[in-house]
Amino acid sequence: MHLREKLKFYAEKFSARDDEPHGQEIDNKHAAVWMGEHIPLLDCQDPVLEEIYYFRWWVYRKHIKKTPEGYILTEFLPQVPWSGPYNGISCAAGHHLMEGRWLRGSDTYLRDYCVYWFLGSGREHEQDYSNWLIHAVYRFTRTTGNYDLASELFPYMEDSYKRWKIKSLHRCGLFWSSDNRDGMEYSAGGNGIRLTLNSYMAAAASALSRIAGWKGDKSAEERYQREAESIWRRMQTMLWRPELNFYRGIRVQEKTGTPGEMAEMDEITGYLPWYFELPFQFEGDAQVKRMGAAFSRLFDRECFYAPYGPSTCSRYPGFLEKKAVHPCLWNGWSWPFSTSQTLTAAAEYLQKNREKRGNTEFGRREYGELLLLYAGSHYRTDRYGRKSCWIDENLHPDTGEWEARRFLKEQGFPQEAGGYERGKDYNHSTFCDLIISGAAGIHMYEDGRLTVTPLLDHRWKYFKLEDVPAGGHLVTVQYDKTGERYGSGPGFQIYADGRLQAGFDSVPESVTCIL
Repeated sequence: MHLREKLKFYAEKFSARDDEPHGQEIDNKHAAVWMGEHIPLLDCQDPVLEEIYYFRWWVYRKHIKKTPEGYILTEFLPQVPWSGPYNGISCAAGHHLMEGRWLRGSDTYLRDYCVYWFLGSGREHEQDYSNWLIHAVYRFTRTTGNYDLASELFPYMEDSYKRWKIKSLHRCGLFWSSDNRDGMEYSAGGNGIRLTLNSYMAAAASALSRIAGWKGDKSAEERYQREAESIWRRMQTMLWRPELNFYRGIRVQEKTGTPGEMAEMDEITGYLPWYFELPFQFEGDAQVKRMGAAFSRLFDRECFYAPYGPSTCSRYPGFLEKKAVHPCLWNGWSWPFSTSQTLTAAAEYLQKNREKRGNTEFGRREYGELLLLYAGSHYRTDRYGRKSCWIDENLHPDTGEWEARRFLKEQGFPQEAGGYERGKDYNHSTFCDLIISGAAGIHMYEDGRLTVTPLLDHRWKYFKLEDVPAGGHLVTVQYDKTGERYGSGPGFQIYADGRLQAGFDSVPESVTCIL
């Protein structure tokens, strides 16, 4: 089946099974055409991975909303009372940019969305939840090559950074946050000096430094780099537990409170520093290798591993305990929000620390297994035994049941707040980005540098991503073990705008092309 026929098949399949109660800018009738115009095409040997890739793009376009201020991305399709203008919520806005940057013509939608958060009516609600918007703007503009947007937004992102410092900086020198305002209600670790906002702020300072460099502002570039390193050093001193080889938060109930004990369990947020490449910026190779052993926890059944996981914390005595009558608990449930953060962190770790990629403890094979596990969680079986693609809020890590949905249905959640299907097609995580920047390893850097560091292991027989936008070009990567699938000969090839840039007999470790 031709790739465009494949896309049409999936889009029509998903639309035929959807009653579309909350239509926005691009309805189901136009989904296939929109996807054909905007998304990179995937062909791979794993049918689940391939189906969910197309499903997640089909879901993403549902959340594109046209407003009087331009386009924004929503998190929930029904209106929810805790959102800002036009149903915007900042909690997962970083995910929206990281995923949407791979759309052809992404500027059409995401430029407006960035302006909404930093200059528009979203500004007053940007700090309703902790987020990594500044980092995501940097990554979005780096991928597209639209550096003007980052320069235009720079003073407004500086203002956001300063407001976060006023709002959340604790006297210990790190940032305090409540788990609720992290979007992680009733977490195992509770309120305090958490890995979330501290990682986001270190990443924000680093991103501002790099954008200042694009602008030629040497003073700001150096100042924000010092800020990023200062936050990092405090994180290493206060939150890194060398005897555990992992990070743990410190409990502090209120911002002005005295730091208490460290959390007694591992939380999945301990991988966030790798999401933002922070260890690679500030630690030497030897320390990075030691710290990287933390990724083995993802396959430890007493820690994060679960058939529908990873779970959001290790299996401590309060694991999955119903701490409150609430649908959103972060004390062990599996959340796609954190799963996609963790898999991005794992990909960044493996791609930057190439020597570790073949390690038997955690390497390309293990990344692929976690990616397939995540893909396999994107289903729901109805009472008649019919299985369909699904993305919602959180899952039971051992059974795969969508927990918030079950809770809301049981509680008779009111229709005016979305009903028990409020989380249907929830836009609160990434998936396609994990295929493009993770499995395929496509990264666009400054000066026209395209780096491809694929995480495909020896089990793959064929894999193709076609027309991925990067730096104003359309990039295609393909691997064909025998040469029979694509007719271009065996091996791994990289194309830009239809022209061969590099070819290899097998999947390479990493290759950089100047486009």
